[in-house]
Amino acid sequence: MKKILILLLLLTGLYALNAEILDKIVAKIGNDVILLSDVQKQMYQIKSSNKNAGEIRAIDVLTQMIQNKLVIQKAKELNLRVDESRIKLMAEKYVKEAKANFPTEADFYAELRKMKMTQTDLQKYYADLLTDQALTELLVDSQISKKIYVSDSDIQKFYTTNRDTIAVKPVSWKVGMIMREIKASPETETQKFDEIKALLLQLKSGADFATLARANSDCPSKEMGGDLGFFKKGMMVAPFEKAAFELQVGENSDIVKTQFGYHIIQLKERKGDEIRAAHILKMVQPTAQDSIRERDLMASIVQQYKNGRDFAGLAAEYSMDDESKAIGGIIGEFSLDEFPELFAPVLETLPLKQMSEVLSNEGMLYVFVKLNELPSRFYTYDELKDQIKNYLFTAKQREAFTKYMEQLQRDSYVEITL
Repeated sequence: MKKILILLLLLTGLYALNAEILDKIVAKIGNDVILLSDVQKQMYQIKSSNKNAGEIRAIDVLTQMIQNKLVIQKAKELNLRVDESRIKLMAEKYVKEAKANFPTEADFYAELRKMKMTQTDLQKYYADLLTDQALTELLVDSQISKKIYVSDSDIQKFYTTNRDTIAVKPVSWKVGMIMREIKASPETETQKFDEIKALLLQLKSGADFATLARANSDCPSKEMGGDLGFFKKGMMVAPFEKAAFELQVGENSDIVKTQFGYHIIQLKERKGDEIRAAHILKMVQPTAQDSIRERDLMASIVQQYKNGRDFAGLAAEYSMDDESKAIGGIIGEFSLDEFPELFAPVLETLPLKQMSEVLSNEGMLYVFVKLNELPSRFYTYDELKDQIKNYLFTAKQREAFTKYMEQLQRDSYVEITL
């Protein structure tokens, strides 16, 4: 075991973030070194990527950099690997998000110049940060998490000891819901199928695919003659993808049904594991009449409930939410602060056992009922078991990680100097 040499000296030489730096080694970790300029650059990058970072202390930044070096060294020793392509994509995404925080691109680049950075520097900063995080997660998973066990007795002991100090469950209500989706009627489906069938017959008679797409397709790709460009497997919905990849170049598919409607697909080109295809889409969408039909049905459900019909029976007969209809339409118990955000204003003021008005959102119709009021009480063991287990696991994981890092430092040569 190597002996550790840690000379912790205050980094009093760092003044303002834009001060001139006379470079020197401030830390040695095995064969790796950290320069004073590395610390300052990291401070610049933290500041530039997070304007709300607050006070940035050099000693804190250096400590984190040392820990990262130790983790990377250990990860390499254990032959742990990160997905570099995924890291690159995420870093690019973060740069775009950082740029979007500025009024213009010019403002973004001006800020980078002010921080003595380029966009490439910023992307590398994010990539390094993400790599460190990923390696830390891999290390924690392989060396720490797999060795942590939280027993039922641990959970029970914590619950028994802390039950009276855990937040009391406030007054809550058992809420029932009936949901209906506004769908296209069979008549609408038939109409769109007949339209796509007629187009297929024209293609079989020699009509030009791109011309028909421009004149008849319901997809924005109609402007390009239906051309969708190149795509790989996994990028399109399954029925469309299956039909497209089975075609020969220049061949037209039969009618393909997806969640969007009816398609005719033409394969234009193959390149490696990608294909280029065009399509004609006849979109199947609910009409105004379809909407009126469903709203009338929901109004009749409200009236049936007012006339004394059992809510569970109504949910079983009419609700399209399979999970809740199987248990009498019940979607759970909610306190005042727990109601679904979208419908909270209605549920908060809804009288007990009274059905709400018909509510709509994104093609769905809903009615709700507060079926029962449940008094304030202590949470039961079963209600908290999973949360307590996660809490205890995280606490043990944090403690084990701290000890692991301390051991890494004891087993390594770490020297901090100024």
